[in-house]
Amino acid sequence: MSKYEFHRNLAVIIGINNYSNGVPELETPIDDAEELAKILQENYQYEVQILLNEKAKLQELNSLLDGFKQKTLHLPDKTVQIEKNDRLIFYFAGHGIVPTDGLENTDNLGGYLVPQDARGDILLQKQIEINKILLPMQDLHDALTQLPCRHLLVILDCCFAGAFRSSLYREIVPARKVYKQRYDRFIRDRAWQAIASAAHDQKAIDYLGCFGQRGIIGENKHSPFAEALFEGLRGAADTTLREGDGIITATELYCYVRDKVEELTDEYDKRQTPGLFPLKKHDKGEYIFLLPKFDHNKLEDAPALNEENNPYRGLKSYEEEHSQLFFGRDELVKQLL
Repeated sequence: MSKYEFHRNLAVIIGINNYSNGVPELETPIDDAEELAKILQENYQYEVQILLNEKAKLQELNSLLDGFKQKTLHLPDKTVQIEKNDRLIFYFAGHGIVPTDGLENTDNLGGYLVPQDARGDILLQKQIEINKILLPMQDLHDALTQLPCRHLLVILDCCFAGAFRSSLYREIVPARKVYKQRYDRFIRDRAWQAIASAAHDQKAIDYLGCFGQRGIIGENKHSPFAEALFEGLRGAADTTLREGDGIITATELYCYVRDKVEELTDEYDKRQTPGLFPLKKHDKGEYIFLLPKFDHNKLEDAPALNEENNPYRGLKSYEEEHSQLFFGRDELVKQLL
């Protein structure tokens, strides 16, 4: 067991189907939220606060953010003080919206989450105080940054979820073998990451409209993003090694989800591109999920650095046997070709 293990696993899960006041209702968020809560509780021992439908009105969401600013979380049977050695997942499934004519915005994060009690007729008017109707992604981001927890993962399944992306976005590197030292670094250093179900200019599947009405495909109980997310968390994303190592990193989870969602939505000409990006407090860590088969004692020590495995080749060329060292150059390779 690593000395950097976490004290508590915490999650806030929000799902809204039953919108009112002229905002279109949705089909899958409640089922998605309840299934995620079940997986996190049963597979990963998370303590969960779940807010569904009427419990996710704007006032309740703002109260949640106020709690984050006070470093507290209200669980079903107690209120906990969030500490450095805790980790937290924030999940939202519902409507998302970005500014259109009359919805001016100057925030760094330009999207909004739509509370259960938002009024559609007001949203279509100009010169409104939008913060009294919607929850700005910037407000969510700013409240989360008040938390002292070392690891935090935001998962947004809504239209324009990628608008939550910070300016710190950078390319995702391929999954590599997790040695004991790398695992310790993953959990020792800060990991503040976000996974978005759709790009900043895309509508999510569960339909197209003013609110980015999510639409379901076929008779699926869950949105395509949520279905892939659940498959990944149940173990399908454990792909670092051929036989699996019991560790699912946020990067592995994202890669699995993106492949699944893009493939499915392309078939219906409704392409949806999930994204993974770091938040401002991110350092060198990686949000991880540990499967039951994980055993810290079975992780190998990193090999000693020598001339044969030195990743820095100097003026020597990279050959086929060095493929695991040669990555992050896709754009340059395309330009060269």
